[in-house]
Parts: sequence; structure tokens; C-alpha cells
Amino acid sequence: MKVMRPAEVVAAGSRLLARGLRLRRVLSGGQHAITVLATAGAGDDAESYVVRAFPHASPAVEHELGVLHRLGPLGALAPRLVAHGEESGHPVIVTSALDGAHPDPGLSRHAIAEQMAIALAQIHRLDGAGLRREPQEPPARAGRLATRAHEEWTRLDLNDRVLTHFDFWCGNALWDGDQLVGVVDWNGARWAPRGVDVAWCRQDLVLLGSPSAAEHFLRTYEMHSGNAVPDIHAWDVLAAEHADPHVATWDVNYLGIGRDDITGPLLRGRLDRWIEELLG
Repeated sequence: MKVMRPAEVVAAGSRLLARGLRLRRVLSGGQHAITVLATAGAGDDAESYVVRAFPHASPAVEHELGVLHRLGPLGALAPRLVAHGEESGHPVIVTSALDGAHPDPGLSRHAIAEQMAIALAQIHRLDGAGLRREPQEPPARAGRLATRAHEEWTRLDLNDRVLTHFDFWCGNALWDGDQLVGVVDWNGARWAPRGVDVAWCRQDLVLLGSPSAAEHFLRTYEMHSGNAVPDIHAWDVLAAEHADPHVATWDVNYLGIGRDDITGPLLRGRLDRWIEELLG
């Protein structure tokens, strides 16, 4: 079955909403969906929507709807499901579009850490039961880090599960100045231990150049969530093991949020120093 073009996705959203939409731009929506930002109305009455069209019978649709139905308690922090249906056999999902922008490159990393921690504490109050369970045991690879990851796996508490975003880094947050106003890219959300998100965000802060911000994030998260993460070291090791083969290629992700100063070699060096600290 042919892939829908962006104009067709906008037309499908218009039919689902029974109002005319205009294409603003195509968004990065992953390989399993065509995603566009579209607008209805004009001036002060204009409203923006995100429209996603999936391949026929895509299993991602049911999962994404299951996630979106759980996000209501987050209010304006998360997209709201507006409509869903089919267009020529393609499942289509329409959500509200969140306001905000990528974090300013000059924003303090400790400010990023604090706002991310407060938001994550809210997210982890949601129940993820029934969503895909993660994580899986780390793959068998040679090397000191991989060996330690397998050792740490046996020490993890896999029972305290919450709704996890599963890609919680500053590039999936929207900002208004120094305030975090939204979290996007929920299609990967899972039912998993809170340490998955906590460690992933800590690693992002390390890659931004501030291990001290990673510590501030952990303290702030524990205070606002009311939950300690006693096995955070093990989760940090697993996050690093996951990042290790790929981190030098993540410069394009940081470039996408306006950080052209964060290069592949810089990311490689920062992660290597973090790994040495974790394994030391």
C-alpha cells in the first residue's frame, strides 16, 4: 500500500475534524508514521494540530492510542488526543500541538535538570500497566562496560513500574524561556521501572557537559516524586551501555535542537569519561 503524502495526511485530518487544515510543516515522526503540523483558523482563533498517518494495520497505532489515553492528568504538559480514524486503509491520529520551543543553548544545565526532574515526577505518577514492558536484558557484547551491565542487571528492581516516556531528554521537552511547558514524542512510552527515564535524562545532562546537573536532576526528582532510586548506578550503567555504540552519531539529534556546538567527538569524549566514572 502506498505511503500517504503530507498533503493527503492534512486532508485526512481535515475530514476527521470536519474543519479545514493547512499544512505548516512536516515533522520528524519516526519511520512508522508520516507526521505533519497543521493549522485551522486564522489570527487569534488559529489552532494547531499534529496529524499522524500510519501504515495499514500498524501495531504502533493501538500502542500510541493506549499511551495518549493515559496522558490527560498531565494537562498542557502532554498532547491531547483529538480524533482518530482511517483514511484509505491508513490509521490516522490527530492530537493537539503543544506550544514551546527547544531549550535555548544558553539555558543553564542546572535549570534544565530541575525542570526536567519536576516534569518527570509528574509523568511517573501515571500508570503504565498494559503497555509494552521494558527493559530487556542487555545484549551480549564483549568489553568491560557490557560485562558490568550484565552484572548490574541482576541488581535492578524491575517491579516498581510506572508509565515511562522511554526517551526522556531535553530535545523531547518544549520550553518557554527557562520553564518547561511540554513533553513530546510519546510513541515509545512503556511500562517500565522509573530508573529507565531517570538514568536516560541523567546521561543527557552528562552529554550536555554537566555531571553535576545530573546529580541535581536526581535529587530534585526524588524530592518531587517522593521516591528514591537506590539502584540508579545500575540504571546509569545500562544507559551508558546502550549509548556506547552509537553516541558519536547523536550529534545530529543535538543539531536538531540548535546545538551545533555538540559534535560527535565531543559526545564520545563526554560519554567515555562518564563510563570511566561509573566503572571506577
